[in-house]
Amino acid sequence: MANTSLRLSLEDDDPTSSQQKIFDILNEVLQPDSITSLEDAAKRLDNLHPDRRPTESEQEDPSNFIYVFFQPFHTVAKQIPNTHPSQDKLAALVNTIQNLPSRPIHVNGWGDFELWSSLPLFGETFSDAYDSDRSKSFDPEVKTQRNLNFQSYGARLMGNGTIPNDRYCIWALADALEGRYDNGKGRNRQILTSPAADPEVDSRIAVATEWILHAGHVFYRSGPTVGGDYHGPLVKGPGKVAFSSQRWQLWKDRLVEFANCDELNADTRKKAQVAALKMEEIEKASCEQA
Repeated sequence: MANTSLRLSLEDDDPTSSQQKIFDILNEVLQPDSITSLEDAAKRLDNLHPDRRPTESEQEDPSNFIYVFFQPFHTVAKQIPNTHPSQDKLAALVNTIQNLPSRPIHVNGWGDFELWSSLPLFGETFSDAYDSDRSKSFDPEVKTQRNLNFQSYGARLMGNGTIPNDRYCIWALADALEGRYDNGKGRNRQILTSPAADPEVDSRIAVATEWILHAGHVFYRSGPTVGGDYHGPLVKGPGKVAFSSQRWQLWKDRLVEFANCDELNADTRKKAQVAALKMEEIEKASCEQA
């Protein structure tokens, strides 16, 4: 996988000139044999901003530029396999851009930002990209893999400290590990806890594993964090929080349960085992640092 070249596409029949230039830089720097440093790529991307262009060059509304800037990043993230080294490189590139010298900008309709430290409109365009494949006519297996790739990208951005991404992490872990209700109504509704009860168990465990492998060390150390409105039926009690030691333990226990479930396929069981072992490794490392 490390030496596999990437076949990337902008997936847009009518991209703006800036989007095409952004994509061209990404397509070059993300290839395994690229000799371009992340720092050089980040500077080249920064130089595309209208306030960096020579006066005689093509001009563009700065607000429009900012709105489309990160869209090619999200598009290519879905095309890079979750195990490919260029996933790390893409997340590192976003972090490198964030660490460029900042300057104040105004984005019409959105407000004032620091370019690039606040990564203006990154979160908004990430959210759009998160849902965009649902309406597209990809083969189901392709759609599942693209989601896994994108979730891996989001997990890496959380793991390297670029973007919090708490809610996407919670959605993934809750959907995979916190049980689900059957189709009953009211008092007749039952909680389904069997790992095999979820028809999407394979894809959900794969996604949850990405978040634990690449961002588990971040949300384990975060302590109790508000924002736990989204949860599965196995999370009990008032005052639910996004991250807590109790929820961490539930996730780990459930992963062990999934790893030992003979009704699941071997690959899913292996992923669950790897994720559970990673959680133990994170706990041990945290104790050693204390």
